[in-house]
Amino acid sequence: MNIAIIGPGAVGLLLAGYLNKTGANITLVDHLPDRADKLNADGIRWEGKDADFSFRVPVTMGMKEPDKKDLAIICVKAYSTDIATRELHQSGYRGPVLTLQNGVGNAEIIGRNCPVSPVIAGITSEGANLAADNHVRHAGRGKTSFGPVEQGRPGPGFLEELASIMRDAGLDVELSTDPQSLVWGKVLVNAGINALTAILSVQNGRLLEIDPARELMARLVREGQEVVRRKKISQVYDDPVARVAEVCRLTAANYSSMYMDMKHGRRTEIDYINGAIVREGASLGAPCPCNETVTGIIRSLEQIKGAFQR
Repeated sequence: MNIAIIGPGAVGLLLAGYLNKTGANITLVDHLPDRADKLNADGIRWEGKDADFSFRVPVTMGMKEPDKKDLAIICVKAYSTDIATRELHQSGYRGPVLTLQNGVGNAEIIGRNCPVSPVIAGITSEGANLAADNHVRHAGRGKTSFGPVEQGRPGPGFLEELASIMRDAGLDVELSTDPQSLVWGKVLVNAGINALTAILSVQNGRLLEIDPARELMARLVREGQEVVRRKKISQVYDDPVARVAEVCRLTAANYSSMYMDMKHGRRTEIDYINGAIVREGASLGAPCPCNETVTGIIRSLEQIKGAFQR
């Protein structure tokens, strides 16, 4: 399978390292010339608890030879989905598009910008962070789940083949018939953890040790849970608050992606996580004051740090 991974950030490099081991033909697609040059010149280091290796895959500026690609995986930040998928469609690519991004709304943006492409939506709880532009650290094992959305459907057996390739690479993969519930389930987890760790500058596990933070985390999740209920979306967790606490324990030593973005002065995905809960809640008559407050704080911190990088 010929796979283009759009966005060589932490998750993009993590997946490239996994999938490259299977014999799949992997290409990374970037929009930053200096970073693309570095990845091509120096290769990529993939560091984890059970493996530490270097590998090389082609890194291109924009999609090249789109007719030769079988799949595009979108791994850019949610705020870059619009421009990345506009460019993808303009390249002439018309094949399936898989999103494994944080936040809500990505599949809808892809569907709008790539109207001919079958859209596959999902999530991954694999942990990853960047030590350098070409050095990814695997921060923890997780599950990767995905399934088709309403717009189109890949050819017969495509999803099963993709799942098989990912399993051969060592990923824990599950196919889903309800990807919307997966995406919202992860949003609830991220809403409870990411903004608070970024505001408080702490690792995930510390949220369980600070009583006011733990209570606020629960309120953030409960507000999101009510929005999901009103949207009539199936809830993947019987007790989302307990699930978020479990994730904090399992990833206690990890720093969230929003913490890392804030630390390095980058724009965060707050508008697609807590901010999305606020917007959806407002449209449904479900006020979300805690999510609104943390969204405002993160936006303020972004302005203070001048975080407007694509």
